[in-house]
Amino acid sequence: MKKSTTKPTPLAIALAKDKQPRATPIDVFKLARKLYLQGKHISIGELAKKLNVSRGTVYRWVGSKDLLLDEIFCSLIKPTFEQAIAATPGHGVGHVVGVHRHFMTTLLSFPALQKFIQNETNYAFRILTNTNSAVSKLIVSLTADHLRQQEAQGHLHLSAPPEELAEFFILANQGLIYSNTISGGSPAIEKACALIRMLLSGRSPSAPDPQTE
Repeated sequence: MKKSTTKPTPLAIALAKDKQPRATPIDVFKLARKLYLQGKHISIGELAKKLNVSRGTVYRWVGSKDLLLDEIFCSLIKPTFEQAIAATPGHGVGHVVGVHRHFMTTLLSFPALQKFIQNETNYAFRILTNTNSAVSKLIVSLTADHLRQQEAQGHLHLSAPPEELAEFFILANQGLIYSNTISGGSPAIEKACALIRMLLSGRSPSAPDPQTE
């Protein structure tokens, strides 16, 4: 008996493909985030290949590799900052300085970030010090909210709107911290903390952190 040589119709092919799970923008984010946390290089081409979609589709979904990494960093920054607030005792200037010391120390000891800086130094520097990135804006927003809360509770007397102060010392601190780290030196966390203290209290960099102000 002869085997049927009838080719499947376009409809049959489409229906067969329709049974396969289709990748979504969220799938791209989840896969890229997983690779980043494993310390692996993120490639738009590799993401497209693993998810069985075209490079053009991935670019259309995420915009660019820079923007994709920005989303990954944002997903990690918010819980890290919130944990730093919860873990830091006291209030006022000393509390704020302590929160940022905790936050920066945790961030820079994160294995995935260390791997990223080690493997893609120049690219990492450009991404991490981009003042227009979503992650920079998120850190400024989180900091401003924290300052506003401390002021509302009577623990701080701010000399400028919280957004302005947050933007100034966070964006300045990025240069202090990441430039030292990427160039092979020790992170300038204490210099960054001294800057925060001066901006909030006008104290000398060598003065101890006040715990209640």
